[in-house]
Amino acid sequence: MSKTAVRRVLFKSFWAVIGLVIAVSLFKLAFTGSTQDADGAPLTPTGKVPPEEVVVEKGTISNSLTVDGTIVIDKPVSATSSVTGVLAHRFAETGAKVRKGDKLFQVRAEEEPAQAADPIEEPAEESGNVDDATGDGDRDDAPVEPSPPKPVYHWYTVVAPATGIVGSYAADLMGEVTEDGVVVSIRPTTFHAVGAISPLDRYRLTGNPDRAMVTIESGPKPFTCTDLSIGDAATETITSDAPEGEMMEGEPGVEGDSGTGARISCLVPAKVTVFDGLAMTMTIDAGKSDGDVVTVPVTAVTGLVRDGSVWVVGEDGVPVEQPVELGVTDGKLVEVTSGLKAGDSVLRYVPGSKESGEGMSEDGMSEDGPAGEM
Repeated sequence: MSKTAVRRVLFKSFWAVIGLVIAVSLFKLAFTGSTQDADGAPLTPTGKVPPEEVVVEKGTISNSLTVDGTIVIDKPVSATSSVTGVLAHRFAETGAKVRKGDKLFQVRAEEEPAQAADPIEEPAEESGNVDDATGDGDRDDAPVEPSPPKPVYHWYTVVAPATGIVGSYAADLMGEVTEDGVVVSIRPTTFHAVGAISPLDRYRLTGNPDRAMVTIESGPKPFTCTDLSIGDAATETITSDAPEGEMMEGEPGVEGDSGTGARISCLVPAKVTVFDGLAMTMTIDAGKSDGDVVTVPVTAVTGLVRDGSVWVVGEDGVPVEQPVELGVTDGKLVEVTSGLKAGDSVLRYVPGSKESGEGMSEDGMSEDGPAGEM
């Protein structure tokens, strides 16, 4: 065999050996994995993700909350009679515009007259002095019946409970009305911007802001609405106590835009032209931090109102719970007014929370079994 042929065989064999070694290494790595760390120590699979840390920084927090909602016309307000009687007079007819406090109608109530005193019998006259007032020769000893008492009337004036348009009266003139019965309803011409916020976002409004900026796409320029109300107060503002059939035309029949959470509403200024059902965005300025302040992610804090706790990671790597005092939050970051300083290292997620991953295996299942399994 020539030298050239020998070199060719040796060259092929060399590359075949290298290829075999690479194949064996890849097979072992794919199916067995490494059993040592970088320092040569054996690795022990735990199925747990090490907790994530974040460095405390300084920054500025602007607590501006944006809520989507709808422009809603205020619902009718009922005017009732305080007594039982008859509708004696209308100061404002159906369709008339009235302001809150204007006279609406008058009710006449009849009251029982005072009981007349019993007639007094005169003593019998002595013989020879016969009472003969009628001149018929008979003694008139029966008392004269008094005339029946005249009825006593009182008039009660009812004023408009709201500014708006007078609706249809429930009774004709001199028709009967009952105590606390609805006589007429006022259809307001005012509007509210109404939306819904999550219960957690209510914590961001603990400063009780009283106004918001409302934006309507392709509508008037953004305007400030006042009398901001949240929760029960907002629902009460736009809940109707009018009788059935007194709803405004086009009235949706619900307290603003549908959705979960607390209702929030504010009064649209009278000079702004809006229509029932317009979509809007309400922006509420609920405070701003005073310059650069110590901030951490809200996920790192348990308790977000005034007092809370974070888990500070020391030099030994062990997290320790640290009480802190809190300030403004924008829903992502929260101001820490005391208890931390810039440069501290804390856990990004509160231990035990879903985000922390504690108690979860690699496949996302709880080590004790599926969630909710007994």
